Amino acid sequence: KDKKEIEDTHYKGSKNLYDYFKEKNLRSFVQIGSSSEYGNTRVPHSEGSECKPKGLYGKFKLKATKFFMHRFKNKKFPVTVLRFYQVYGPHQDFNRFIPQLIKSSLLRKKFETTLGKQFRDFLFIDDAVNAIIKACVKKESKGQIINIGQGKGTQLRKIMLYIKKKNKFLKPVFGKIKIRADEKILVYPSISKAKKILNWSPKTSIIKGLEITNRYYKKKLV
Repeated sequence: KDKKEIEDTHYKGSKNLYDYFKEKNLRSFVQIGSSSEYGNTRVPHSEGSECKPKGLYGKFKLKATKFFMHRFKNKKFPVTVLRFYQVYGPHQDFNRFIPQLIKSSLLRKKFETTLGKQFRDFLFIDDAVNAIIKACVKKESKGQIINIGQGKGTQLRKIMLYIKKKNKFLKPVFGKIKIRADEKILVYPSISKAKKILNWSPKTSIIKGLEITNRYYKKKLV
């Protein structure tokens, strides 16, 4: 909601990093982009698709992407933009869907939610880190925008049911939270470019990732 904070963090902050590093003779610079840059673009999202972001976050992320692509083209700045989808895993803050869900389940509290019909691409943290490392070392990745995700959507209700079964408790209050005006029901990318350029593909299934994540929060909270 805070336009200035979002702009400062996701656009001006990126420009400041460029200004600092532009004369440092870098081998690689990885800019973390976002699936929000695509907005209303048809799924599966392809890097060559026209981006139509609606929210402020997506708009400023896209502005940063365009800034870096221009600097690669004109200054040969060695940037790779990785567009992550929903990254999750141990140590994530409780302002995200999966940690909130697990916390409510473990502490036996109500879980206020939308109807849970949305499909999202959830990416386990280890796979995200692996993509960053590969982007750093692969010369072919420079000047490229690359989607990083599972390449398929998982419905939020399915995740809720898994956590309920795992912890033997979940009390969702469906419909308590309204879907945002700019929120799409189905979001997932094509990851063919990541496979080709980075030789990367996700190794952790959503079930395995949830199991690891749930175990971590169980030790932390119970």
